[in-house]
Amino acid sequence: MASKLLIDAHYDDETRIAIIDDKGKLESFESEHMGRKLIKGNIYLAKIIRIEPSIQAAFIDYGDNKHGFLPFSEIHHDYFNKNIVKSTETENLALEADGKKKHAQNYKIQEVIALNQIVLVQAQKETRGNKCAYFSTYISIPGRYCVLVPNPAGTINKGVSKKISSDEKDRLREIISSLDIPEGMGCIIRTAGENRTKQEIKRDFEYLIRFWNEIRESIASSIAPTLIHEEGNIIKRTIRDLYKRNSDKILVQGQSAYKEARSFMKTFTPSHVKKVELYKNNETNIFQKYGVEEKISEILNPIVTLPSGGTIVINPTEALTAIDVNSGKSKTERAIEDTALKTNSEAAYEIARQLKLRDIAGIIVIDFIDMIERSSVSKVEKAFKDAIKDDSSSLQIGRISQFGLLEISRQRLRPSLSDSTFVACQHCLGSGKVFSDESSALSIIRKIENFLIDNKPKSILVEVASGVDLFILNSKRKLISNMEETYKTGIEIVGNPAFSSHECNFTVKECLLKNFDEEKISENITEEKKYPNKPKKNIKKQVYSKNSKSKNTKSSELQNKTNINKQIPTETSKSETPEVASQPEKQKSGWLKKILGK
Repeated sequence: MASKLLIDAHYDDETRIAIIDDKGKLESFESEHMGRKLIKGNIYLAKIIRIEPSIQAAFIDYGDNKHGFLPFSEIHHDYFNKNIVKSTETENLALEADGKKKHAQNYKIQEVIALNQIVLVQAQKETRGNKCAYFSTYISIPGRYCVLVPNPAGTINKGVSKKISSDEKDRLREIISSLDIPEGMGCIIRTAGENRTKQEIKRDFEYLIRFWNEIRESIASSIAPTLIHEEGNIIKRTIRDLYKRNSDKILVQGQSAYKEARSFMKTFTPSHVKKVELYKNNETNIFQKYGVEEKISEILNPIVTLPSGGTIVINPTEALTAIDVNSGKSKTERAIEDTALKTNSEAAYEIARQLKLRDIAGIIVIDFIDMIERSSVSKVEKAFKDAIKDDSSSLQIGRISQFGLLEISRQRLRPSLSDSTFVACQHCLGSGKVFSDESSALSIIRKIENFLIDNKPKSILVEVASGVDLFILNSKRKLISNMEETYKTGIEIVGNPAFSSHECNFTVKECLLKNFDEEKISENITEEKKYPNKPKKNIKKQVYSKNSKSKNTKSSELQNKTNINKQIPTETSKSETPEVASQPEKQKSGWLKKILGK
C-alpha cells in the first residue's frame, strides 16, 4: 500500500510529521518542539557521582540539571574493578579443582564500581515528571537496515530481527556472516532490512563503522561530563525509521527542512532522493490540504467512534492505560454474540492504530465486550495481533481473560501525545473531577466557623471560588446569619475566579484579641488533605500597633544583628566544603581504554 510522508516545518518552533495511506488515513504522527529536545539515543561521556547499594544502581552526571539513573544490570563487565574480578575467578577455579560446582558471578555494584568513574552511556528513556533519565552502557547505533553494537552483552555478535519471517532470516544470516565485523563488536539486521539486497545492507553497515570511528575520536578529546553524539532531529529519525520503499513521495514544507531531508536521504538511500519534494503552495498549509489537521484533533479526543457505531474510551492513569470498548449504537447484527464479535474486531484494529498514533506505552488493559463462545475470543485475539504486527515497539500480549480483559505491555519510543500536548488542570490537578458547589460551600462554612473561634474577629472578608460565593449567599444565607449573631462578627463573601472550588482566603479587618488594636491578618487556607501536591500560597501576616512600635525597636535591632552574625560563614565551613576537580585522563578505564586503543 502506497503512502505519503508529509513534513510540516513551516514554523521554526515546531516540526510535525505525518504518514497517510493512499486513502488519506493517518498512519503515524509525531511532532517536535524547539523547547523540548529529546535525549533518547544520545551518547554521553558521564561520571558516576553516587552509588546506591540498596537498589543496586548508580546515578551519573551527564551534563544536565538532573542526574541520570544507571542500574547495575546495564553496566558492561569491562567497567568492573579488575582486581575484584580476578580474585573471584581465582576462587572459582580453586573450587572447581576440588570437585565442587562453579558458582555464578554475583557481584555487587559497590564492589566493582567506583565513585567518579568515567563511563560511556546511552540514554534509553526520557525524563518524565520526577523520574530522571534512564541510561545504559550497552551502546547501539541504528542505521537504515542495521544496528551496530560496539559492546554486545554476550558472545553472540550477529543477529536478525525476530519480526522477519523464517525463510528470509536464513538469507539475511548468510549476508551478515559475510560482513567484516570487527572483533568484539556486533551487528543486528533490522526489520527494515527484510528483502534488501546484500549491497544495500553492506553499504549501511560500512556507514555505521565510519560513524563509530568518529565517535571514538570524539571520546579521546573529551572530558566528562559531555555530549558525544546527538541522535538527530525528527526529520532524520523519520526518514531512517519510518520511510518505506513503497512510499510515493516525501513532501516537505519549509526550505531548510527540505534541504536537510534531501541531504539525509542522499546519505542513506541515494536512489530515492528524487522522492523528496518541496511543497510550494504558500496559501494552504500542507496538513490542511491533505486533511491531516482534522485527524490530529480526533486523536486528541479520548473517545473514538467505530464504523459500526461502537466506541472506545481511552483513559490514561499513573499506573496503566485503561481502554473500554462499548457497543454504543451498533445494532446491525441480529444476535448479541455477533454484535459483540463485530464490535470487538473493529475495536481491536482501531486500538492497535491508536496505540501507535498516541504512542501509549507501559501497561495497557483493554476491556472488550463479553463474548460467550471461545471461537469468538480467538478471532478477536487474532485480529488484534494482525493489526499490531507492524508496530516497531517491543510488545508483550496476553490472552483475553474470562472477564474480557486483555493485558498488553508496550515499549515507549517517545513521549506520548498527551504528555507533550496537555498539562494538568490547575483546579482538579489532573483528576478530571472537582468538588460540587454544595460540597465546597459546606466545607468553607466549617472553615469560617473554625476561624471565628480561633481569632474572634469583628469583621472578616472571605474570598471563595466564583460560583461558590453565589451558592453560599443564596442557599446558606441562614447559616451565615447565625454565625454573625453567635460570634458577634460581620462576614463578607466575594468570588475570586483564580480560586479552585475548595479554596478560600480570609482577611481580618478588626480583631478583639489582646494587644492588637489595629491588626490585619491575611491567611490563605487550602485543602491539604485533598490536594497534597498543590503548591501552597505564602501566608502573610502584617501587624500594625501604635503602642508596641517604640517598645520593640531596640529588641528588633538586636535581633537583626544576631541574624546577620548567623549568616557570616566561618573559616571551618569553607574548608569543609569539598572542591570538585576535573577528572584526569587516567580515570578512563575498562571498555573506554579498549575502544580508544590505550
